[in-house]
Amino acid sequence: MSGLRSSWPLLCAVIGGTLVVAACGPGDAEVAYWSNGAGQNEAVESYAGSEHCDWQDLTFLHIDWPLPGQTGPAGNRQYVRDPAGRLAAEVRATYAPRAELPADARTTDYTGPDGQQLWLAPSDSDNLAYVVYPDSQRVEAWPRTTQTLGCD
Repeated sequence: MSGLRSSWPLLCAVIGGTLVVAACGPGDAEVAYWSNGAGQNEAVESYAGSEHCDWQDLTFLHIDWPLPGQTGPAGNRQYVRDPAGRLAAEVRATYAPRAELPADARTTDYTGPDGQQLWLAPSDSDNLAYVVYPDSQRVEAWPRTTQTLGCD
């Protein structure tokens, strides 16, 4: 019985984490899988936030971590395009609509549905992902969320 009591906090954390992830999804939004040309087409996905939560102006980016060439513990990372800063308390950095790529930024070879490319920089991939649009004149910095977000 004491073994069960000592494992109770871990069990609660696992169940709680599962519930948070279960509530986090595209809901009624269409998921766009980003392609890397090497058959790994479900490691990066994006979708609009749910309208019923009034998040339709947000775009979420989920990454199965680590991508090739990246390091860090295995898991999922979520970044968000949030021009109005509505989720400012829930992110590790600030969204930047006109960003510059850091000197160490490299392409991940993942391309989104509109031709945008995903770039990461080892110096700040824990906080930001860079989305480079096809015209290469626009780079956005999308902040990483502090936890996986979703709405019910």
